[in-house]
Amino acid sequence: MRIRTTPLFLSVAGVLAVGGCGGDSTSPKALDYTGRYPLISVDGGTLPLVLHDDQTLKLTLTDGALTLNANASFTEDIRIEVVANGFPSAPKLLSCGGSYERNGNTFTLTGTATANCDASTATGTLVGKTLTVEDQGQILVFRR
Repeated sequence: MRIRTTPLFLSVAGVLAVGGCGGDSTSPKALDYTGRYPLISVDGGTLPLVLHDDQTLKLTLTDGALTLNANASFTEDIRIEVVANGFPSAPKLLSCGGSYERNGNTFTLTGTATANCDASTATGTLVGKTLTVEDQGQILVFRR
């Protein structure tokens, strides 16, 4: 799924979860993967991350997070600072949503198409508290 920015597209997506086992010796605790997962890097670059910078426009990704809900829906929010022709504007908060499926420690997120978001699919793998997501060729890392 892609969150669109004007005039550029920003690929950001993700999925979720934190692995968990536990409980008594006879029954394992259910995996708790719902909640908020902050974005920590995109293609190895940590935040804040300059997405575009030329003479007329600078876009900087300053913050992001993925929230997984118990009903298999998600919301992804990103905050972008925009400087156009040398003048900063108020930060833009972009939000996309959709549904997800989990199979073991693998997740599939499918975005819902809106004016700001593409209806694409991203996949991720959870190891410990780190979820690594591949979205249209970009690697996003979320950590809870």
